[in-house]
Amino acid sequence: MNFDSLHLAQDFYANYAKKVGFVTKVRNTNFDMMRKEAKIPVNQSLHCTREGYRESRVKVATRANRIIATRCRARMYVMLDREKECWVVSRLELRHFHPCSAKKAVHYHEYRELTMHAKCVITDNDEAGIRPNKTYLALANDVDGSSNLSFLEKDVRNYITSNLRYSDDNEDFQGMMTYFVRIKEINPNFFYAIDVDDANKFRSALWVYARCRALYEYYRDVVSFDTTYKRNMSVYLLVNCKSSYLLNLSCCLTVVFAIFTGMVYHLHPLSV
Repeated sequence: MNFDSLHLAQDFYANYAKKVGFVTKVRNTNFDMMRKEAKIPVNQSLHCTREGYRESRVKVATRANRIIATRCRARMYVMLDREKECWVVSRLELRHFHPCSAKKAVHYHEYRELTMHAKCVITDNDEAGIRPNKTYLALANDVDGSSNLSFLEKDVRNYITSNLRYSDDNEDFQGMMTYFVRIKEINPNFFYAIDVDDANKFRSALWVYARCRALYEYYRDVVSFDTTYKRNMSVYLLVNCKSSYLLNLSCCLTVVFAIFTGMVYHLHPLSV
């Protein structure tokens, strides 16, 4: 059996595994030793995830990965044929040391996915205020049971959290801007500034109340803000620095470490 690329060989074995009822993993990959910098693969072994044997010290109830190794020998070896410029199967072992079920395979993490119909139903029900467990039961009833679904109730909740809840970010920003404008009309000494990125998307905001500005003129407090960021999803940071308020709202940043250093009016340093 020949394949035009290593990726096609991996897809073929993964599709076969899904139909039989097990999960595959790349066990080993060897590269061309003559061209180490190019990192050109010359052979690869694809195994069943239940190959080998190990005893976990973590209880099953709290273990994230509950797939137990059973010394399964099912695997496929492919190697690069330099003359024909294709990948060939050099060795194939089909016998498993554990039962396989094609119906239960859809509940493996690697094979779980939401269909387009399920996403539409979840979106409509979430807008109508229907709880995720009710939505999952409705989808299960349409296919005569949850065993016929290709996803779990957890996937429904994750889809709502990751794809639908973030749609309110713009509404939150509009509410914040409405508040700023209203306070500015009440007291012209209220100050605020908005920072946007290159795509003209909201990145951060800074505002100072009129009373805080007056206190600064009297006490002359100094605040230094030093921080390091990393990429993540939806983080809100609110800091009250005695004589000013600093707000940093970002959908792609999260605070890893931050130091606030202040100098109060009696010249004593203060760190938080």
